[in-house]
Amino acid sequence: MSGRQGERGTASAELVVLVIPIMVLVGFAVFVGRYSATNQEVTSAARDAARAAAVRGSPAGAQAAGEAAAEVSLSDRNVSCQRLTTTIDVSQLEPGGQVTAEVACEIGLADIAGFGLPGSRTVRAAATAVVDTYRGGE
Repeated sequence: MSGRQGERGTASAELVVLVIPIMVLVGFAVFVGRYSATNQEVTSAARDAARAAAVRGSPAGAQAAGEAAAEVSLSDRNVSCQRLTTTIDVSQLEPGGQVTAEVACEIGLADIAGFGLPGSRTVRAAATAVVDTYRGGE
């Protein structure tokens, strides 16, 4: 019996030693999953911006519509950017042409991870939409 008394409490110590790495792995998996989801949401915002710009008749209208669509898209998906940059290439804004939207969203790592991870990361995406060949004016 005296040998077993020296082992008292070792199960608790072993549990603590195992729980900490498991929690780190779970936290990392959550971070990677949420980062990937945010990347997909920024890609969707770029697609929405390109579509919105492609249906406008003027370059100024296309730029404004694209920027607004990107903001609304990210807002609807609960993505909060510390800095949002939307660039709309309207150089081929003509029937049968194309419009390209690039969206860059700087996100705080603490927002993604769910715990106090310092720093930020910029997620970028681009999308192209074809301008309808038979579209009318604005």
